[in-house]
Amino acid sequence: MILNPQVTIAMFDPHLLGGLPLQASVSKKLFSVLVNGLIFGSIFALTAVGLTLVFGILDVPNFAQGEFASLAGYGTIVLVGATGIGLVPSIVIAVAVTFVAGMAMERVVIAPLYGDDDFLLKTFFISFGVLIGFEQLLRQWFGSDFYQIHAPDFGLWHVFGTPLTGMHFVVSLAAIGLIYGLYLFTHRTRLGLAMRAVSDDREGALVSGIDIGRVNMLTFGIGALLTGFTGVLYAIMFPISPNTGLELTSFAFVIVVIGGVGSFSGTVIASLLIGLVDNFTAVFVGSRFRLFVIFLILLVVLVFNPTGLRGESV
Repeated sequence: MILNPQVTIAMFDPHLLGGLPLQASVSKKLFSVLVNGLIFGSIFALTAVGLTLVFGILDVPNFAQGEFASLAGYGTIVLVGATGIGLVPSIVIAVAVTFVAGMAMERVVIAPLYGDDDFLLKTFFISFGVLIGFEQLLRQWFGSDFYQIHAPDFGLWHVFGTPLTGMHFVVSLAAIGLIYGLYLFTHRTRLGLAMRAVSDDREGALVSGIDIGRVNMLTFGIGALLTGFTGVLYAIMFPISPNTGLELTSFAFVIVVIGGVGSFSGTVIASLLIGLVDNFTAVFVGSRFRLFVIFLILLVVLVFNPTGLRGESV
């Protein structure tokens, strides 16, 4: 198996998205923060929306959500390096496997707990156990080295003095397209409407003849699929490691709470907000303060607006 570990560098470093020299003007830095923050936020949004689906419809606080990103990211790297079938087929296969893995997790791990008095607590701890187990499995197979998907070179662009690769635009468009596609799916298809019906009124949906078991399974699979695309896009832009899944899950939970539990639009808005805040803090305050500022925003939201931007009370 041909795998090339990358140099170990800090996770979630906005400068990896095309930084500017320290002496660059403030206006150029602000523009760089704006562009990179929106790109960063759009990638975050996929995992956060996937978590919102699972949390909002199944009431499962899936702490292993980010592991689907690791599965697809590492899966693509292995397929490209070991089989030579090409990047696009590797992505399709890896994301498809992630979709199946999500459905399997719902059927095997989550479904037996439906109706349990401590369902919320048990699913939280079980999903946390899945996170720990999968992360250790990745460490056994890949060690602690960082790996990255070697994507095609689409050239370098300079927009208002900010260096951006063509891949920046490809990744952004892919993330936006997936989010919009999910919106259309949940509003225009029978399965999407059934998912919304189950989320709004589970008992009413059951009486109307909706197969809730099937909806639950497919919801988990779709949430995993979206997060899988996060892993692929993330691994194209940044090196990944076994703890990437945990980092993405942590950010996703913060985003879901800030945006409002169960709110699609709130989650997307919060994702872009966190992307911008994270980049602004890294560039103008210091990278070591990034998590502090993000969790400070979370605390403020919980204290003064516990419903989040557009959701229900947490």
